[in-house]
Amino acid sequence: MSRNLDPGEPAGFPWKKLLLIVFVAGLCFVLGAGAGLVLLAKFGDFPTIEEAAAYRPSVTSKIFDRNNRVVGEIYLEKRNVVPFKAIPPHVVNAFVAAEDANFFQHKGVDYFAIVRAIGKDVLSGGYAQGASTITQQTVKSLFLTPEKSIGRKLKELILAYRIERKLSKEEILYLYLNQIYLGDGAYGVEAAAQTYFARGVSSLTVAEGALLAGLAQAPTRYSPRSHIDRAKARQRYVLRRMAEVGFIDKEAAERAYNARLALAPPSTFRSKAAYFLEHVRNYLQEKYGTEAITRSEFKIYTTIDGRLQEAAYDAVTQGIRRMEEANRYKGLQGALLCMDPNSGGVLAMVGGVDFGASQFNRALQARRQPGSAFKPVVYSAALDKGKTVVSTVDDSPIEFTRSETEMWKPKNYDGTFLGPIPLLEALAKSRNLATVRLLNEIGVDTAIRMARDLGIQSPIERNLSIALGSSGVTPLEMATAYSTFAAGGQRPTPFFIREVQNAQGQVLERTEPRAVQAIAPETAYLTIRLMQEVLRTGTGASAKGLSPNLAGKTGTTNENTDAWFIGGSPDLIAAVWVGFDTPASLGGRQSAASVALPIWAQFFSRALGSVPDREFPVPAGITFARVDPATGKALPPGSGEGMMLPFRLGTVPETGGPAGKPTAPRRGAGDDLL
Repeated sequence: MSRNLDPGEPAGFPWKKLLLIVFVAGLCFVLGAGAGLVLLAKFGDFPTIEEAAAYRPSVTSKIFDRNNRVVGEIYLEKRNVVPFKAIPPHVVNAFVAAEDANFFQHKGVDYFAIVRAIGKDVLSGGYAQGASTITQQTVKSLFLTPEKSIGRKLKELILAYRIERKLSKEEILYLYLNQIYLGDGAYGVEAAAQTYFARGVSSLTVAEGALLAGLAQAPTRYSPRSHIDRAKARQRYVLRRMAEVGFIDKEAAERAYNARLALAPPSTFRSKAAYFLEHVRNYLQEKYGTEAITRSEFKIYTTIDGRLQEAAYDAVTQGIRRMEEANRYKGLQGALLCMDPNSGGVLAMVGGVDFGASQFNRALQARRQPGSAFKPVVYSAALDKGKTVVSTVDDSPIEFTRSETEMWKPKNYDGTFLGPIPLLEALAKSRNLATVRLLNEIGVDTAIRMARDLGIQSPIERNLSIALGSSGVTPLEMATAYSTFAAGGQRPTPFFIREVQNAQGQVLERTEPRAVQAIAPETAYLTIRLMQEVLRTGTGASAKGLSPNLAGKTGTTNENTDAWFIGGSPDLIAAVWVGFDTPASLGGRQSAASVALPIWAQFFSRALGSVPDREFPVPAGITFARVDPATGKALPPGSGEGMMLPFRLGTVPETGGPAGKPTAPRRGAGDDLL
């Protein structure tokens, strides 16, 4: 049966009924929300507002190089807390205009903004407009989880109201501007200013402040590094809002928008110094604890030299890349450690080619056979027992009984024998047989004692094979040993940290350089002279163009599994190692001269610009005489032949006849293998 319409009933949509329903529903929602707020405020579990007043966030501890420049940071969140007064008004106003224009008028919650946001959300059919005040954002960041729920939102409103009753507007802004995340790992306006502009927040312009304020809504979306067009659009919005609320005029806003932005390039130094910085962080964490170093804003003054570290990183990574491309290697590794021989300060350290792929620090942790790089230890022991740089040693075949059924027959790499030769030539050409005979003459225990005096602490086998570097050592130990030669026999104690201060400037620890007179100055100098010949005429001659004052030694192990070069100047010693983590042959005739030496030479070609190119100091107990190395005899006065060589006082050879043979080390292709 059809229904008859009442002539007095209006046709069309029942708007009055709908409005009544909406009003009743809204009233119920408001009353329900109000009741919920009251109950939650009375019985809910809330953090105390005093926690905000005693604001103590995680902060950044800074690591400085030896020139007191920041080279690294330790943090849970990269943040540098600054006082509110240090933040310029135009930066504060930019954030207020962009995020909460009514901040100075409301009491923590902007009800008008909530209504406006709900209306826009209804019209858009989604969540197009937020309504959180700066106060709400602050309490959310400090006290609440990021979950989206009605309960969390109600807690946020209650806490915002409470914090406004306890803290001033400036105090709330202080918390907000130091707490907010602004992208690229930066928390707070100071860290963001340093990250994006390499300057403190106190020096930011209106344009720069507006750019940072624009990041608050969505740091990734508006990142000026990844999306400069979006960042500029957001900056324009912030500047327009600043003009609309009266913080600046329209002309100033337009000038700021058109101002050139000079973004700081992302820092690559941390990746280049990753092994050094990680070693420092591990030490501090073990000694002081994570809580201390992330809450106390430590200042850590280290020994690292920024320029040398970059040179070391480039030399290792580029050298390894060349080797891999030329030989189709995969997984080749390298390490470099540079030390100041006079203080023991570690100036640069590369523990591998990729810290992200492997945190194992080969400069400190890897014990590898040094090969012929160990020979200077044997020669210094011989010099200490009275040998001279022209004392004769026999480079002829020799064999030793290992057991009733086994003989050890060391050999030279090139298969030749040079017979009697001076020590100067034996080390320069790295003759294995000559070195084994020399060790056999002075005694294994004598060489081991010298190794210990030089700072090598790793276990050393008690046999003649140590002459050829058969016992594993670390690059740090080898750098220490060679530093002792360079420092006139003074063995330095390696260190990485000069001083640690807490946030109040109190010195927690300070390292004073320490050295002991480990070997005689004369012995150290004579050993240096032997190693200078390595670079002048021996296995390291490809690098002789760097400087006539440098000294060093190549070292390649049996089957070419490890390649070393260690050496330097009176002011810098660097140890380079190349090999695979799991020992494997580098192949063919890939000796240290072609593998490790080029890395060392590339590093020193840049490093020498940081230190004077000077001769090694001559000890008082050294004199010089012109001699013929081939005969070991001094030449007659006035002779222009032979070589001017150093001798300990009282050990100058007797004068012989005119030089009859070539006087420079001359024979053999060189041998730096076991």
